[in-house]
Amino acid sequence: MISKETIIDFFKDLKEGSDFNIDEKLLWSYFFLDENEKKLQEFGVKLEQLGYEFDCIFKAEKINQEDDIEYYLQVSKIEHHTIDSLNNLNRLFYKLVEENNINYYDGFDVGNIE
Repeated sequence: MISKETIIDFFKDLKEGSDFNIDEKLLWSYFFLDENEKKLQEFGVKLEQLGYEFDCIFKAEKINQEDDIEYYLQVSKIEHHTIDSLNNLNRLFYKLVEENNINYYDGFDVGNIE
């Protein structure tokens, strides 16, 4: 689970760098992991209904050859976040993952709007 302290450190790193203006809207991406690709597609539709854009589903890289095949769902949204708003969104995603029987919410990434 992503702690608030982790988010605080993430924002501190963003603020210290010159790549992102955290006071503006940015492109935020969110990642969900499951072995069932169809289940992820259906979950992606639910997230679209919440305003997120379905980006893609891709195979997760195997660490060991014996590992089961898993897939990532990536969704994104242009939005402004504060530490608290991102923490609250992460909590929502953990709840949605549990309610929809998705294996794992794997976190977020941020980029500039192109």
